[in-house]
Amino acid sequence: MAQAPRFADPLAVRLACREDRLDGFPSRAIDGFLCANVVMLDQSYAADFEAFCRANPVSCPLLAVVPAGQRRCPERWARDCDFCTDLRSYDVIEGGVTTRSVPRVDDLFHEDLVTFLIGSSVSFDGELEVRGWRPGWGPCIYETAVPCEPVGPFRGPMAVTMRTFPPAVADLVSEFTAHFPDCHGGPVGRNDAGALGIADESRFLLPPPRPGPIPPGEDRLYWGCGITPSRVAVQARLPLMIVHTPGNALVTDVRTMKLWRA
Repeated sequence: MAQAPRFADPLAVRLACREDRLDGFPSRAIDGFLCANVVMLDQSYAADFEAFCRANPVSCPLLAVVPAGQRRCPERWARDCDFCTDLRSYDVIEGGVTTRSVPRVDDLFHEDLVTFLIGSSVSFDGELEVRGWRPGWGPCIYETAVPCEPVGPFRGPMAVTMRTFPPAVADLVSEFTAHFPDCHGGPVGRNDAGALGIADESRFLLPPPRPGPIPPGEDRLYWGCGITPSRVAVQARLPLMIVHTPGNALVTDVRTMKLWRA
C-alpha cells in the first residue's frame, strides 16, 4: 500500500477518508495523535461486549461507549466526526463472516447500533519515531493461541502487533509504551512467538508495510492488538458487526502524549 500523504491536522485526515481520497493508512498520514479502533454492534450484545473489553484490557483497551443510534463522535475525542464515513475502510461481518470491506457504512447504520472506541498501538508509532526508535521491521499482526477471558458470546484468541528493534532500543521501547495502557501498554511478549502460539511467522493477519527479512540481531516485541474484537466477532457469529478494516483506525484529535500514565 502506498504511503499516506501528510496532513495538517486529524480533521483533515478524517475529511480525506470521508471523501475517499486517502491513499494509505490514516495513522501514517499524521503523527502524534490517538488512533481508535471502532466496533459497532447491536445494543442487545453491547453489555456483554463492554464486559468483554473490561475483562481483557490489554487486548481491548476501552476508550468510550457511544449510545445506540449516535453516529457522531463525541467532541472530546474528535470534532466534526462521523463514525460511518471517517475511517477510510470498514469490514462488515455478518453471521461470523466478513462479507465485504467498504469505504462508508451510513447505509448499514441504524438506531440500535452501539459504537465502541478501543485504543490502538499505532497511536505511539509516531512518538517512537521522533525518539529515534523506528522499528526495523513491522508492524504486522498475528493471531495467537492465547485465549481472551470469555464473556457471553464473546470468546477467542488474542491478536498481537509485532515490531522489531535492536535489543538496547527494545528495552527503551518496552518501558516507554508501558505508560500508555489506553493503547495496549507495554509488550506482552519478546522473542517468544512459540509461547504465544504463533507457529508460522509468515502467516499474517496484516502484513508489514515494508517487505523483506527481519534485520539480524533485532528483538521481536509483541503488543496486544485492537483487531482482537473483530476476530472475536467471527467466533460470536453476530447477525451484524461493523469494524475498522485492519490498519484503518480512526484518527482522533487527542494527542498521544496526553494519555501518558506515570
